Amino acid sequence: MAEIALYRDVLRALSAVPEGQSAWPGFLEHVFYAHRAYFEGLVATYGQEPFDPGGIPGTLDRQAVALVRALAPAPSYGMEAEASRLLDRVSPLLPGTRPNLYLAVLFFIAPAATLSVLGRPAIALGLERFTPTPPAGGPKFWYHPSEAAEMVPHEAAHVARMQVLKLPPSPRHLTLLDMMMLEGTALTFTDQLLGRQTLATFMPSDQLAWHEAHQGQVWQAVQPELGRTGMDVFTQYFGANAPVSGYFAGYGLCREYLRRFGQHCMRELVAMPSLEILRRLAGGGGQP
Repeated sequence: MAEIALYRDVLRALSAVPEGQSAWPGFLEHVFYAHRAYFEGLVATYGQEPFDPGGIPGTLDRQAVALVRALAPAPSYGMEAEASRLLDRVSPLLPGTRPNLYLAVLFFIAPAATLSVLGRPAIALGLERFTPTPPAGGPKFWYHPSEAAEMVPHEAAHVARMQVLKLPPSPRHLTLLDMMMLEGTALTFTDQLLGRQTLATFMPSDQLAWHEAHQGQVWQAVQPELGRTGMDVFTQYFGANAPVSGYFAGYGLCREYLRRFGQHCMRELVAMPSLEILRRLAGGGGQP
């Protein structure tokens, strides 16, 4: 498996576009054809909606200037070596095989993601969302390069769970329960690895405090919805300002599993079907 520095090709291609001209023709020739599976995987994972109007060509032209500005300092971050080091650290702790990791662009959708590339889950870092000087306060959008230390293990746990359970690597085809358990297992795995609560990195402290204080209410809200599928469910529960967070709902269940059965169960938890996690938490009846 490999680490692929796709962002460097993107930066070269976009930097060569004369002002006022479309970025797409040069991008198509020098980047898209070389990494077609990655870009097709991006659309396969998220659907066409984030790229409308105009699909990836339209999105590229709208974002070309912003992408060049954001990616220009990225070669100085040392992300290729850091990503490889992080995968070396986490891969022996997880089931499945070491994934490909793309140091790429995600068109500002997210700083990191697990994508379906040629039908297999792969990790992608959107380097346009990283900066050495992220602003303090407000909703989290920009990330320091050092925060890849959380993202790579988190996404690697997603890949491992998808590989073992043969889950489709797209929220468009997952139930809410499987979305929750993907996030819950990834968060608890990364917490164990780094020794801190990584959900606090991107969930505002007031929202996190509310969820901690109302865990029963969170479960009651998601329980009737567990079988729903699709991007509308993902947006409802995993959006930045979701009143009830699917991240926390899954995280709370996985924390409870480890509390009851032991922190040493992390690897088995990553590989355990979602319904089996619920069954064990319920102990044969009742609620987790």
